[in-house]
Amino acid sequence: MKKFDIVIAGGGVIGAACAYFLSRDTDLKIALIDIKKPGNASRASAGGLWAIGESVGLGCGVIFFKTLSKLQSEANGKEIPVMRPHQLPDCFFEFALTSNDMYPALHQEMLERHGVDFKFERTGLKFIMYNEDDRIYADQITSGIPHLADQIRWLDAEQLKKEEPYITPDAIGAIDFICDHQVNPYRLVDAYTESARQNGVELVLNTEVTSVIREGSRVMGVETTSGTFQCNTLINAAGAWADELFHQATGYNMPVYPVKGQIVLSERMPKILNGCISTSDCYIAQKDNGEILIGSTTEEKGFDTTNTLDKITELSQGAMKCLPILKESNIKRCWAGLRPGTPDELPILGEVPGVEGYLNACGHFRTGILTSAITGQLITELVTGQPTSLDLTPFSVARFLEG
Repeated sequence: MKKFDIVIAGGGVIGAACAYFLSRDTDLKIALIDIKKPGNASRASAGGLWAIGESVGLGCGVIFFKTLSKLQSEANGKEIPVMRPHQLPDCFFEFALTSNDMYPALHQEMLERHGVDFKFERTGLKFIMYNEDDRIYADQITSGIPHLADQIRWLDAEQLKKEEPYITPDAIGAIDFICDHQVNPYRLVDAYTESARQNGVELVLNTEVTSVIREGSRVMGVETTSGTFQCNTLINAAGAWADELFHQATGYNMPVYPVKGQIVLSERMPKILNGCISTSDCYIAQKDNGEILIGSTTEEKGFDTTNTLDKITELSQGAMKCLPILKESNIKRCWAGLRPGTPDELPILGEVPGVEGYLNACGHFRTGILTSAITGQLITELVTGQPTSLDLTPFSVARFLEG
């Protein structure tokens, strides 16, 4: 049996961020336990730090709400309505923007202290408008966030062509969220993990948590395929699989479930994008190695991680509509990830009423990369008994357990 102050179950971006911030700011003995399962969400992310874009339903969100509208309309036997922006609540804006602001300093910190580079790039996020309906949609977005007007630029067709010369000439303009940038998601997870290791965190890899050890209302540790790990606090960062661990720890269930997203990746290309792109069909990001990442579908298919020709075709056609030059490129590979969804699209963070020695850090849906930094900080504040930087009430699992 091994004894630790903290055991973190799950080594995706959220678990790795918690390991890093806890090891940076405390002297606690920490173990990070992880087993890679098909569909790990961190490995299927675009790496977008789209704090405003995702909060107002762009990026992955625009495809998500387009899918919801279609499903609801089909179920009601009605025509598909005109798409309208879906803005997440103010608490999420604060959560996302606070995390976004942390990345420049975090990038420099990890470079200087740990020699790791997660490829932070200042790109902005442009929503491309093809027609008047898109312009109305964009106007509805911007009118809903007047307090962020200084972070938004309107580009007409001529300005867009100058800044993004490979965008289709059919585009009539764009709105640009100038503070929404990107990282390399693979490198971010690796940077958190390696930095945590350098700080003394024990990495217990290729190891699955099989059960949670409880004494009365207190969690005491976990049983794993590599033995028993006793701890003072268990942190559930198990992504789309978090509900199973939650049930073992508390006896309850929480609504965290897999939401499948299919991704298309092109072969390496010369630089054709100066920023990240969102349309009503897909999002597009050119990574630091020249590859073009195109995503992402929104499908509730359980833990299925297969690719389907129809969805890959839809994404590819949407990308070629926006960037005709992609017709000259080949697809390098496709894959699918499982995002940890929740009914209200907000993460589940913090303590569980009536349960000691356990914290949630899960349910980040499509924004885990973006919000990993603030999550790591907030979990560290909880563990050390400090007042949290943000109010965690809207993110408590209690919202799903009451009544």
